[in-house]
Amino acid sequence: MSDVPDRPTGPDDEDPFAGLPPEIRAMMEQLGGPDALAQAQEQLQSLLGGAGTGQGFGFQPPAAPTGPVDWSLASRVALQLAAENDRGPTGEEQRRAEEAFALAEHWLDGTPLPAPTDTGRVVVGSRQAWVNAALIALRPFIEPVAKASTDGMIKLAQEQFEELKDRGELFGEEGLAGLEGLEGLPPGLLDNLPPGLEGMIEQLMGQDPGAMLRPAGAALAGLQAGQVIGQLSQQLTGQYDLGIPTAPRDQAHHLAVNVAEDLEGYGLDLTEVAIVLALTEAAHRRLYHAVPWLEAHIHGLVAQFAAGTVVDARRLQELSEELMTSIDPEDPDSLRAAMEQAAGLRLEPTDDQRRVLERLQGVVCLVGAWARHEVDRAVEGRIPSLDRIQEVLRRRRASRGDGEQLLEGLLGLDLKPDDETVGESFISAVEAALGAEGLHRALAHPENLPDAEELANPHRWLERTSDETDVPDDASALFGELGDAPVEASAEERVEGEAAAGEAADDGGDAGDGDDDHGDDPR
Repeated sequence: MSDVPDRPTGPDDEDPFAGLPPEIRAMMEQLGGPDALAQAQEQLQSLLGGAGTGQGFGFQPPAAPTGPVDWSLASRVALQLAAENDRGPTGEEQRRAEEAFALAEHWLDGTPLPAPTDTGRVVVGSRQAWVNAALIALRPFIEPVAKASTDGMIKLAQEQFEELKDRGELFGEEGLAGLEGLEGLPPGLLDNLPPGLEGMIEQLMGQDPGAMLRPAGAALAGLQAGQVIGQLSQQLTGQYDLGIPTAPRDQAHHLAVNVAEDLEGYGLDLTEVAIVLALTEAAHRRLYHAVPWLEAHIHGLVAQFAAGTVVDARRLQELSEELMTSIDPEDPDSLRAAMEQAAGLRLEPTDDQRRVLERLQGVVCLVGAWARHEVDRAVEGRIPSLDRIQEVLRRRRASRGDGEQLLEGLLGLDLKPDDETVGESFISAVEAALGAEGLHRALAHPENLPDAEELANPHRWLERTSDETDVPDDASALFGELGDAPVEASAEERVEGEAAAGEAADDGGDAGDGDDDHGDDPR
């Protein structure tokens, strides 16, 4: 019930709910007492794109969708999850990380990886600082899948809408009377509606379902994106832990709180750990800077993956409608309950999407292996505990954290290859065959990227791309094991050879049955 006190009614001040069915009367009273109809009008006008205030219905979506994801809601959820046990870096952590990144850039200058035009701004920050950056950097990965999911929900709603329209149950002379027999509506529910409310309901029902459902889909996607980013903030140590940029490339993130929680218990030298982490981040950053099309290519694969998204549209529609009426971004309990609901919807990739994922995982695998290869080259002989540190980091990569599991479940995106060692074997084999500069061929063009089979069998990739091998100044080195090259005969020698072959054929014909009419033809 509303907190507005009852007021007396009289001839000039009738009960505005008089004559309404009990269900409608109860709904109006709960919405605000005597002013309920005006408030309902504002709500409906807001949903239809008007200037309603949006008060009284809990969470109110924007009148017009601004995109497939409600990033404001995603930010609230992600920051709330990231805030748990979060902290900024200590002075020692700040100094150690900054020195490690400076040293990493210096050591990588001695490798084939070209340096970016700027070294980037080192951000030794909290989980929440990374979240604010990731909310921007991860949009190209999340929005295409979210849009595809919402489009599936809207398509279902439009089909249902057209079915009712074809049955003549929405419009015509009967108006709302045609809805009386629809399943789920109590008899008499729509009798004696005030003309204003009846007209608004008919107007509402005449709208494109997408106008109503896109904000609902954006809210659901915002919840899911917030959960993914919030959980990732609790497990990543830097912005390239997933193999893709999760923050702007002019930044170099180091999540000191996660480094301390995840790596301090192994008895490792924390200065050496910071250097290896900085080298890995810097090597990834150099690769993405050196290959201008690489990040766009990954975004394109994600968009291709999203185009094949198949969702349980009916369940998605039900869940979105439930969230629209129950979520309050300012209420932690409401958010928590909504997140649990949103997490219940899982996407299962189709066969076509799995093939796209295979290509996406291949790129991430190749880039990660290449970056680690250059780290090993830069560190050789400089860090005594490198093998121990790399083994700890390898185990961390092999396990899927909560954030990665949510990324896979809620969006269907699984960026991690099943076996990252195939990428490392590929890099070693190609460098052994072509040298350090030969590795650049793999990222010279998107068509040069190895597929999953070529990653596992590098010689197949070498054969496919062999026509593009640059010929050195001393070409004889390419043929050292093939023996002497054949020498082509002159035109005169070829004529003489053909004549000799013809005479031999004539002699062979005479020795036979003599019935071969072609024996005299020298051709």
